[in-house]
Amino acid sequence: MYSIGKYAGQFLKNKATSLRVIGVSAKISTSDERRKLVIFVVGETARADHFSLNGYHKKTNPYLEEDDVLSFRNTWACGTSTSDSVPCMFSIYGHADFNKSKAKATENVLDILQRAGTNVIWLDNNSSSKGVADRVPYESYKTPDKNPVCDSECRDVGMLANLQTYINQHPSGDIFIVLHQMGNHGPAYFKRYPPQFEKFAPTCQTNQLENCSLEEINNAYDNAILYTDYFLSEAIALLNKNSGPFKSALLYVSDHGESLGENGLYLHGLPYIIAPDTQKRVPMIMWFSDNFENKNKINLRSLRKKIDDKYSHDHIFHMILGLMEVKTDVYNEALDIIDHVYDG
Repeated sequence: MYSIGKYAGQFLKNKATSLRVIGVSAKISTSDERRKLVIFVVGETARADHFSLNGYHKKTNPYLEEDDVLSFRNTWACGTSTSDSVPCMFSIYGHADFNKSKAKATENVLDILQRAGTNVIWLDNNSSSKGVADRVPYESYKTPDKNPVCDSECRDVGMLANLQTYINQHPSGDIFIVLHQMGNHGPAYFKRYPPQFEKFAPTCQTNQLENCSLEEINNAYDNAILYTDYFLSEAIALLNKNSGPFKSALLYVSDHGESLGENGLYLHGLPYIIAPDTQKRVPMIMWFSDNFENKNKINLRSLRKKIDDKYSHDHIFHMILGLMEVKTDVYNEALDIIDHVYDG
């Protein structure tokens, strides 16, 4: 009922007639000559407490545990639905000030990166970018004609297939790639991973969750987390391969969490003020190539000390600008999680 009301309300609002331009004078810092290659993965419906990196009792992150990643355990989503959280995490407006109409009428961080000279592209294996990528190159990987890794449905890992070609086709400028996952989209969790990733059993094999036990639901959900773990590790492998000419980094954060039967609640999308923490607390993971620790780069030692600190989607806009070394008046250093070290 709540979702129907929200959907209907969208058509009663006046449409924005103009786009507010922000970061007009944005430019790339000249403090470092090495190009940057960053993959930003927008996760779907992932819960922080189901990542073994964060202490979960099932080993859902065997691949990332072999990579030198930082997992932030106390990160909170801007909303409880994709349509709210995805625009919010790329927006200059934090959770307290955000609404979709205002965000749609204002440029986002991708617009600023592109204006500053960064090569930006959005690849999507989900429903859409929710308006975030309206002004940057966009490609859908939802069908086999584009995505080479499809069985019962097209897989997230297929978004990596053509990235090396894309990188090679852009011999100058920094590169910022957004990958929007299908991830753990429910309620058919069992469809979100290939058969070889069914490690936890028995699983719920229907989208009618009321016909499954909590164990079966959680096992199917956790197998989808395991597949995301593999996908992220494959993305890191691609970045590692390019860490000679580039300073490479991967950022991952889910859009929102999910209720898996706790207190009789399932799925997500409840009003934020009454939604349980399971729908709001999300995983956030970072990986950096070794050369990011060199002169004029990030302070990883300081960053590792912050993994239990409380953060939210509000920080992402400024963290991206800082990581890409974009100088602009809309960057707020206080909201940038990453400590940058500039010598000389």
